[in-house]
Amino acid sequence: MERFPGLYKPDPELGYTLWPSKETTYFYPIGSSHLVHLISNRDGFRNGREFDEPDVRPRVWLLGDSMVLGDGVEAPDRLTEVMERLEPGWRVDNMGMTGWGVDLMVRAFERLVTRVAPKVVVLAFYTDDFRRLVPFNAGQGFAYPKFELQAGQLITVPFPALPAWRRLRIVQAVEQSYWRLHRDRLDLHAALLARLQHDAAAVQATLEVVFVPGRADTDVDQHRRSWLREWCQGAGVPFLDLTAPILAEERRAFIKDNEHWNETGHDLAGHTIAAFLRQTALAR
Repeated sequence: MERFPGLYKPDPELGYTLWPSKETTYFYPIGSSHLVHLISNRDGFRNGREFDEPDVRPRVWLLGDSMVLGDGVEAPDRLTEVMERLEPGWRVDNMGMTGWGVDLMVRAFERLVTRVAPKVVVLAFYTDDFRRLVPFNAGQGFAYPKFELQAGQLITVPFPALPAWRRLRIVQAVEQSYWRLHRDRLDLHAALLARLQHDAAAVQATLEVVFVPGRADTDVDQHRRSWLREWCQGAGVPFLDLTAPILAEERRAFIKDNEHWNETGHDLAGHTIAAFLRQTALAR
């Protein structure tokens, strides 16, 4: 079932985007009285400017989920806007979308890069993104084509149908138990990361990866970020782990009783990533 139809529009490739070229407000956290303003561009991302408008500055694209989109904060307070204020010689574009996994981030990159190319692509890999490649994950409730591996190759398959027998509680219990053990889909993530690196290189852009932690560094988080660091080292991709700086300020960096950053968290992330880029891709 689709969630928040007033915010999200179905998209046959990306599952959903924000409603394009729209200005609206919504309450976040859900059920609170905190009103957040939202402006989208014609591609359906939370931006007041178009991705392909003329700009002589080198472009930095931040791909991610709701942590990058900035659920709960005003757009000027997000990490991307913080980065651009720190380095006004860069153009930093926010390509975050609530509920997306790496599969949809790759598809979004491949769509937008046909019109304009960045110099640097930063993939902000939130720990919860790992579970979003399981077959029945539907983001905000929108079905969309999935990636699968066949003979080591990425192929696109339709969103799986759910026949009546698969709605039986016992069947769902078995499937949930299976995916709890296999939810991270590391082989599929490795293939998607390699594809994004190849896509970036094809337009002479550099890929960099940032691990975004949850509110605590659990055993699962440690395993995920360790795997991601090892993949980046093997692929020659610069890697930044935000675990230490974010969790050092955990009480100040997150919205109360919520997994998303507040203005302090976005400011900290923006400063840390900007410093990382000065030492890596933008230093070349």
